[in-house]
Amino acid sequence: MRRNIIEKTLSMLLAVLVISSVFFSVNSFATESSVFPSKEEFLQMVRSDLNYVKYKNNLLHVEPKLVNDLRDENNKPYGYIAQFEFEYGYEVENTIQLASLLTFTYDSNKQEVETFIIDYSNSYSDGKVYLRDHAESILHSYAVNENLKKYFSAITNEAQELQELNSDTILSNTYCWQCTKYEDRGDNYDGKCAAMVGTACIFADKVPFGKLICAGATIIGCYVPPYKICVEGRWNSRCPVED
Repeated sequence: MRRNIIEKTLSMLLAVLVISSVFFSVNSFATESSVFPSKEEFLQMVRSDLNYVKYKNNLLHVEPKLVNDLRDENNKPYGYIAQFEFEYGYEVENTIQLASLLTFTYDSNKQEVETFIIDYSNSYSDGKVYLRDHAESILHSYAVNENLKKYFSAITNEAQELQELNSDTILSNTYCWQCTKYEDRGDNYDGKCAAMVGTACIFADKVPFGKLICAGATIIGCYVPPYKICVEGRWNSRCPVED
């Protein structure tokens, strides 16, 4: 009799353990799924984000330049990164205006969307690319590498040639160029470079915010931003007053 009672008790305990195990497994799976959205859900979160709304009218394209997984050192995805090309920091009088990257990330641990700006607006003039937060404060800066320097040199030659085409009416007392028409030029994001965005790099922890953009300057350097270039203008004897 006692043996039967013990066997029944053990059977009941085993059944409870099995049910509990199944319950917690399902519950854990549901929790994990709820904090790790699909890429489509991530993009919906991005498009409803206040920072996206803020810059929406400045986007060059509605669709993102890229959408990648954020991966850790073990190549395990823990979130997403999306980048949109947009007009940022443009100065009307500049002959050449470089676009920047509006970047959104989602970390499943934080369960929130964060906004970063990879700012190329002054790269042509001061040789630096700036990483900014959602408040536009500078988090870090990267020096322009040789790839971008060659790119800028080619742009400079193009701009000078276009100015020379418009210089037939130059008078001795004219010295300031004023642009009246811009044209858009394409960008170049190498496929291998784009694939690296969001992946963990060997030196990621040694580069500020390296995990977000892989090896920082390496990724930034192989991305060539689109730009506007002055194709028509006139020479004036009076330069615009600078603020």
